[in-house]
Amino acid sequence: MGNKPEEFEKEDTEETVPTEEEKKELENLLKAIKELEENKNKEGVNKKKGFIAIEFGTVFHHNLYINFVFTYILNLTLAFILIQLFNFASYDSIIYVALFVLGYTLLESVYRIYVLMNHFQLIVKSLGFVFFFGYIIIFFVLDQYIFGETIYFLNETLFVVFVGMFTIVRYVLSYFLRQNFRKRNLR
Repeated sequence: MGNKPEEFEKEDTEETVPTEEEKKELENLLKAIKELEENKNKEGVNKKKGFIAIEFGTVFHHNLYINFVFTYILNLTLAFILIQLFNFASYDSIIYVALFVLGYTLLESVYRIYVLMNHFQLIVKSLGFVFFFGYIIIFFVLDQYIFGETIYFLNETLFVVFVGMFTIVRYVLSYFLRQNFRKRNLR
C-alpha cells in the first residue's frame, strides 16, 4: 500500500508538454471556435425571432382620435367596396352609407374597448368570436332601427355573409397596413 500513494503523486506532478502538431491543432480549433461564435453573433443580430402577436384592438396609431379616423376611413372604404362588388345591400344615398359606417365605427370602438378591458378571458376562450357576434349585433341594430328606411340588406343570409366578409377582409387588410406602418415607423 505504500507504493500506491507515491505513484499517484508522480502522476499528478508530471506535466505533459504538447508537441508542435498538438499546439497547431489547438490553435486551429480555437480559431474555428471564434469564427463560429462570430457567425452565431452575426446571425443573431440579422435573424429576428418570429412570434405570433394577436392585436384584438386593431391599433393603427396610439392617438385615439387618429386611430378612430383611420379606422373609419378603412371601414367606409371596405364596406362600400363590398356592398358595390357583391350587391349585399341597397341604399338611398352615399351619405347614408357614410353615416351608417360612422355609427358602426363609433359603436364598434366602444364595444371593443369595453370587451377588452372587462372580458378579456371571454375573448381568449371564444377565440375572438365574441367580436364577430358583437359586430353582427351592431350592424343589425344600425340596419333595423336607425337606418331602416335608407339602407337595407337584401336578405338575412347576405347580411351575415357581409359581416363575415367585412370582418375577415378588414382583419387581413389591417394586418398588412400595421406591418407596413411598423416597417416605416409610422406607428
